[in-house]
Amino acid sequence: MFKNILLPIDDSGFSFTALRYAIDLAKVYDSVVHGLFVVNIKLIQGQFIADLNNIVRLDPTQLEEVLHDKGKILLEKVRENCEESGVECKLSSSMGIIGESICEKARIADLIIMGKHGESGKWAGPLLGSVAETVVRQADKPVLLVSKDYQPISKILMAYDNGRSANYMLHFAANLAMHLKIPMIVMAVSVDEKKGQNILDEAKFYLEAYKIEVETLLKDGEPAEEILLTAKEKQTNLIAMGAYGHNIREFILGSITEHIMREAPYPVLLYRY
Repeated sequence: MFKNILLPIDDSGFSFTALRYAIDLAKVYDSVVHGLFVVNIKLIQGQFIADLNNIVRLDPTQLEEVLHDKGKILLEKVRENCEESGVECKLSSSMGIIGESICEKARIADLIIMGKHGESGKWAGPLLGSVAETVVRQADKPVLLVSKDYQPISKILMAYDNGRSANYMLHFAANLAMHLKIPMIVMAVSVDEKKGQNILDEAKFYLEAYKIEVETLLKDGEPAEEILLTAKEKQTNLIAMGAYGHNIREFILGSITEHIMREAPYPVLLYRY
């Protein structure tokens, strides 16, 4: 399923944690890891560099060369780690707007694995990195967003609402659980007990073919909080869910997706249909 894994890389702890997850899954799926470094065109053509150039006569061409050289060093680290692990990798670099460049490259991938934050993550606080949000919103492939701390995936929590994105994600999560040979919890959050149970029954019926250990849970409350609380109580270390709803209230007040991405201390697997 995940035969081509796209790994956007930068000089951050988040990126090299993402590399560890990419190698883990590449071993399971016999995948190729595609390391990608993007030279941020905003750094070269932005107003700050233009103002700085007026003061110190900074040559944008030199800055571009420095950034490309930095990318070569980072990609070589990806190559070294993949080779040590017996994983095939292909490396590339480009220049552009980072989020858009990642989405463009994702056309040849089955899965994107990246950090929640990039190089500026140490100043980001609880906010989600703008590149990560762009990729999750725009990419047409599943995205595994990772935190800075690594831990092997041992139990999956699938937040399921039977929407189109969640239906696709149920397929991805089940396949992952089957290949990793790990249990999976499927939860629904609904104030309507009958409706919620029907949603869970649908998911359970679908998962029977995967021959995996499945537990179902029905919760009543604020969805994001219930998902995070359940993940903690059940000691799961991967949350899988469809990304972003089309509800206008969710758009205005802040989405469940963004809340989970910000607050979860472990990877979040997302897919926007």
